[in-house]
Amino acid sequence: MHTKYVFRVFGQWQGGMHGRGELVNEEQTIRTPFSVAEEFGGIGGPTNPEELFLSAACSCYLITLAYVAEKMRLPIKKIECEAEGRVSPHEDEGFHFTEIILKPHIEVEGDPKTHEFAIARAVHLAQQRCVISRAVKGTVKYEIKPTVKV
Repeated sequence: MHTKYVFRVFGQWQGGMHGRGELVNEEQTIRTPFSVAEEFGGIGGPTNPEELFLSAACSCYLITLAYVAEKMRLPIKKIECEAEGRVSPHEDEGFHFTEIILKPHIEVEGDPKTHEFAIARAVHLAQQRCVISRAVKGTVKYEIKPTVKV
């Protein structure tokens, strides 16, 4: 039997391009103010939809990689990740993401060379299984550039 999960957020916006908005999760435990990025003529501010999208990609990948590594019994101490997104104009349709690059920094216990193949496999599997990377598959170039350290 397949289970479907539903996630909800509530958003509100006041003003035009120089306005401000807020996103609230269903439990109302997280309130995230946002605005139009300065790059697009907005006022800038705490965050913007582009950074939130990258945050979703980064956090989803981190969680998925941690899950895969745990199932593979890899001795991961810590994973950090830098996310970079490239946005370009698209004819008369506004802007769109053309590329997402995730740079996970994986810290392992012991000699990383001992687990080199398994870590590379975990990195690949996490990209395949991450909900966000699956959502953009085929529409955005999605690259993973890992580094491993002790």
